[in-house]
Amino acid sequence: MKKSKKLFALLLSCIMVIAMMPAAVFATEQSNKTIIDSVEDLQAFADDVNSGKYDGKKDAVVSLDADLNLTGGTWTPIGSVFAADGTLQHYFSGKFYGNGHTIYNLDFSENYGKTEYPSFGFFSEVYGAEISGLTIQGKLDVSNSDPVFFGTVAGVAADSKISDCVSDVSFTDTDKYINGTVAMCGYAINSTIEYCQNKGDFSVMKDTSQFWMGGIAGLAENSTVQYCANTGDMTSWTPSSGGIVGQLIQNSKVINCYSTGKMAPLGNGTTDFGGIAGTVGAGTEIRHCYFAGEVDLSQYTATKPYTRLGGIAGGVSSNTPVFENNYFIETEDATACSKYTNAGTAKPLDYMKTEDFFNKITAAGGNYRFNSNGTPLLPAPKYAVSFVVTPAELTNVVIKVNGQAVANPADLEAGTYAVEVSADNCEVFRSDITITADTATHTQTLELNKKYSGGGSYIPKDNVTNNPADKSTTADLTPVVKGDKAETTVDAKTADKIVDKAVANKSTEVIVDATGNNTVASSEVAIPEKTVKELAEKTDADLVIKTDNGKVDLDKTALDAVAAQAGNTGFVRLIIETIKSDENICHVNLKLITSNGAVKDFNGGNVKVTINLTKELAAKDVVCVYINDNGIYTLVEGVLNADGTYTFTTGHFSEYAVMAKDEADKVIAEQLNTLIKEVNLKVRTSKTAKKNIKAVVSGDITALTDAGYTVKYKFYKSTKKASKYKAVKTKDTNTYINTAGKKGTKYYYKAKALVYSGDKLAGQTVLTQCKYGVRTWSK
Repeated sequence: MKKSKKLFALLLSCIMVIAMMPAAVFATEQSNKTIIDSVEDLQAFADDVNSGKYDGKKDAVVSLDADLNLTGGTWTPIGSVFAADGTLQHYFSGKFYGNGHTIYNLDFSENYGKTEYPSFGFFSEVYGAEISGLTIQGKLDVSNSDPVFFGTVAGVAADSKISDCVSDVSFTDTDKYINGTVAMCGYAINSTIEYCQNKGDFSVMKDTSQFWMGGIAGLAENSTVQYCANTGDMTSWTPSSGGIVGQLIQNSKVINCYSTGKMAPLGNGTTDFGGIAGTVGAGTEIRHCYFAGEVDLSQYTATKPYTRLGGIAGGVSSNTPVFENNYFIETEDATACSKYTNAGTAKPLDYMKTEDFFNKITAAGGNYRFNSNGTPLLPAPKYAVSFVVTPAELTNVVIKVNGQAVANPADLEAGTYAVEVSADNCEVFRSDITITADTATHTQTLELNKKYSGGGSYIPKDNVTNNPADKSTTADLTPVVKGDKAETTVDAKTADKIVDKAVANKSTEVIVDATGNNTVASSEVAIPEKTVKELAEKTDADLVIKTDNGKVDLDKTALDAVAAQAGNTGFVRLIIETIKSDENICHVNLKLITSNGAVKDFNGGNVKVTINLTKELAAKDVVCVYINDNGIYTLVEGVLNADGTYTFTTGHFSEYAVMAKDEADKVIAEQLNTLIKEVNLKVRTSKTAKKNIKAVVSGDITALTDAGYTVKYKFYKSTKKASKYKAVKTKDTNTYINTAGKKGTKYYYKAKALVYSGDKLAGQTVLTQCKYGVRTWSK
């Protein structure tokens, strides 16, 4: 770790400046992706980081695509080149996706504690990085030690995020001096750790040890630890030990976490032991956490009774932190639960076993389901929810939550609920409400007399209407916004109306309008498969679906193709995802999914797609491109509309982008140049029945034709294999027949691939990319 706070601050400032620099060219995650599926790949990645090849590459993406077994080797941390003053020279600042894979038998022992590694772990230190989905299993038997920040995933994480990781590494020390930090992340500063679990046991037996110990973070500064769990045991003399965090300082938070590991303090007169945190400082928070581990006092031998223990925290600074809704469970009495919202105080250890310490309450305390790694031991708390239904003259109002009728008010646990309200003189209102653990009461106003603008949808009696003049039927729906996504489901009643009215009107266009003037990353519209089949069978209508992310118009042939691929009881789901939208590009991903899978082919039908552009992009000369699975761009015909939208027609769904023309031309030219360079041609020769020479050129041009280019072949001939080739014929096919020559003379043949975009020659290979064919003239 850095020796100077000024140096550390300077480094963080530099990182922030680099992170704010605009990208010079449009790049995708795919183009910066490194795949690791072998031990050799992992070591190569570590070597590249240690040599500085990843310095400043915040857009780097590394994907672990297989479980790896490191048996037989000793691990050197990724980012392990330190200067003599402890300054880290190279580090990783991109994204490392573990994808749920495990690195087995990671042996830290030999290198741990050496002076050249002041920060130690799978990564030594990371800055501005994201690490997710990684499980590490291994060992750390300490044989020597100097001050060190140790974390299974990272020794130090600054301005970073660690999520969905599991540590199964046990730390064992019997008589050595330890001075450092032990956790999944040793030192977290300005970082977030979430959905992580520690399974390893930590044991430090030497009474001169000076360090922080926590299952998830050893030391947290200006950081948040949330939705994490510790199931490992801790036995220690260390000054600050906590099931989740060893020491919590400077506005750090621990939220929605739990620990079930055994805590065994040995004591040296200053130890802070807490079920969640050892020592907590000013401005910190511990909320909605519980400790359900055993407290083992059998090995405590300290002569001074000043060890501070707490079900939640061991010791606090003079400015008391925020404790809220935390629980401590006495494992000796399975029926007893205790609300313990204060830290431990300097009292004799037997105080832990007194009624005063546990502060027992008669009713079961509250708890929450923190993450998928475990189940809470206490029932979840209830929150009072009041419903205000308007207008007041509604009669026989029925309120249903998740399909069950409820009283008004109702007691609900924290979570998101589907609410449905009906009345004799009004149609059904539907919406989602969210109850949080931070809210003791909640009031939800349900307005049934008009369209609801708060994230739900009121379905009026006339939400499906016909327009006989233009032979159209329109279903008017309001999406439900969940986070950054707008979702709309056509209910059975509305679906029946759509079919009945479209048939009666002899409609040539059926419109499902699911717009709500929302700014969201994606929109999803679900239409019953039965409805899609009936529209295809009973009408001659096109199907138009409008969303906040764009409009899709399936002609009758395309609708028939979707109906043929659909099942009978599920939904046809249209998803329009806006991947990126700014002054230079609007990049969207289109999906149409049935219960039988995604629709890939519209069987000759056409789908007209209209997407929204920013004002800056709409003011430019723009073009549309199709982006295939290999990231190849192909121009697609389209038109910029007067309202700033852009419309193009496609025969299949995938990724598309509307771009500034000069940028698209640049990308397409670069990719064509790359594709041409990858073409390797070979000419084979044979004699025809008339003893002429047939030259046939072969080579993989699939990537070019898949990108929409046309390829012709230009043949060359020479009497010398290395020079003086002259063009003899350009062919649409790959075969040329030579009908004239001199008997006994060897003729050498080569070819070029001519690449056309429409009628225009866009590029060509060079003769050196073709292996010659040779044949002696015999007539």
